[in-house]
Amino acid sequence: MVDDLDMPSVTPGERRASTDAFLVHLQHLFANDTDWNDGMQWVAGRALTDDVAVVLYRDRPGGPVLGRRYDLAVERALFTDDSAEAIAGEAWTGELLPVDWADGLCDAPRSVHWIGAAP
Repeated sequence: MVDDLDMPSVTPGERRASTDAFLVHLQHLFANDTDWNDGMQWVAGRALTDDVAVVLYRDRPGGPVLGRRYDLAVERALFTDDSAEAIAGEAWTGELLPVDWADGLCDAPRSVHWIGAAP
């Protein structure tokens, strides 16, 4: 159950701040770490909840918009270093889904191909 993986002693505001920091670090990797991003391009990202982030990107210039949904409570449980920066560094690596996660983030949210996500 996700609640068991969550940060029980941390407030929702602190979890949201961690999710926002994750997005900042991930966007930084897209912009500055060419070994990591290998030509990928950041499109947009946002926190859906205190623990869930959505990221849209292209895997190559002119490629389709791809999307990833990160359940950071689950991600934190996978790593010894569960800081936002460490999790962003490990993030990775589509299918069309009938979800509204990309609404407001790009011009064609229904054409986003989601990687490793289930509705």
